Amino acid sequence: MGKRPNNKGKNPSNVLAGRNLRYFIETIGMSRDELAEKLGIEKDAVNKILNGTNAISGPYNEILLNELNCDLNFIYGGVARSEMLMNEIGMIESVESKRVLRESVFRMMRYLMDVLEFIE
Repeated sequence: MGKRPNNKGKNPSNVLAGRNLRYFIETIGMSRDELAEKLGIEKDAVNKILNGTNAISGPYNEILLNELNCDLNFIYGGVARSEMLMNEIGMIESVESKRVLRESVFRMMRYLMDVLEFIE
């Protein structure tokens, strides 16, 4: 089983924000090194943010919001308002509706073929 992170003594808000930021950068395919470069800090500082040891400070929030189009509501726990999450849900619904439509068309085609066989 995987090792559980040691969150003892850490601010729960920092832990949540770090975890959500880690999810965000993984989702957009950004490495920790790339995030460190974008924020203008060392990779070690990024790791401390991502593991909840340090908070995300104001200037970094501004970079996340304006340069990476990151939904800060998501980072700080407002998952229901996350545009990224809503986009993912929209894609899933779109794919699902196409699948349902395709299955309906196939069902109708099988029905019509059965009707034609019956008529012959």
